[in-house]
Amino acid sequence: MTDNNLFEEPTATELTQRRINARQKRRLTYDCMNAIVQGNSVICKKRHEFKSIGNRKDKGLALLTILRGVSSSACQECPDYDGEEDE
Repeated sequence: MTDNNLFEEPTATELTQRRINARQKRRLTYDCMNAIVQGNSVICKKRHEFKSIGNRKDKGLALLTILRGVSSSACQECPDYDGEEDE
């Protein structure tokens, strides 16, 4: 899956469904207004650090990971979390 087709069908619908399912279990980094895209990563504009998933060298999480509904543990108890969105 390339970044070019993340927002095209059928991939967009699949990613949306994954987020809907994940949202029933936890807060999503995707839903927080403080989560911003920087290149192919998502970072927190409040400067909270995301625990890296995999062998990433930057402090952000992979955009595809966030689009799939995976959430940073930092978001789960974050006092600055600004989200909860329905798709």
